[in-house]
Amino acid sequence: MNEIQNAIFHLINNILSDDFFDAKLKNHKEQKIIENSAIRYGLINYVAKYSLANNEYLVTDKCLNYLQSQSLISEKGLLRGKKGNKHKFTFEHPIPANIITDLLYKNRKDKKMMLKVLKATNLVTVLTYEENDEINKSRLTSSMPNNWEIFQDNPFIRYSISGVESPTKTIKVYGALAR
Repeated sequence: MNEIQNAIFHLINNILSDDFFDAKLKNHKEQKIIENSAIRYGLINYVAKYSLANNEYLVTDKCLNYLQSQSLISEKGLLRGKKGNKHKFTFEHPIPANIITDLLYKNRKDKKMMLKVLKATNLVTVLTYEENDEINKSRLTSSMPNNWEIFQDNPFIRYSISGVESPTKTIKVYGALAR
């Protein structure tokens, strides 16, 4: 865990340790505060940024070849800000941030377990748009297969189901965090 990840973890822990999240919103059909999209979005964003703060990401062979062919990798590595429509690659969380957020919320009273969850899901993969589209077609864009368990099952199961290779290489990244 690097310095930025440590700071993000402390923010997530402080947010989730507040009993306020167990309260219900009366004007929203007794919905729990954590279930409100305005609140949940911010928390999911912090969870995603935790792993995006890594100095290295995983990369598929297909994407690495593409990045090299486009001269997008410098001596420093891959500039995070280059992701997007212009260069046709993205950053993807093998375990979607909303799934991780749910696991953190379930374990919000156990700081050690929250850290264990974050460490186990501390993965970001650089994918071509084509590879990302395959995952989207599988209807597992923001979910894991039924009966998937965090500490038991393959974190790249969505890739296998989608026909996308599981990454085996890493690439250095630098620049501002891009989500």
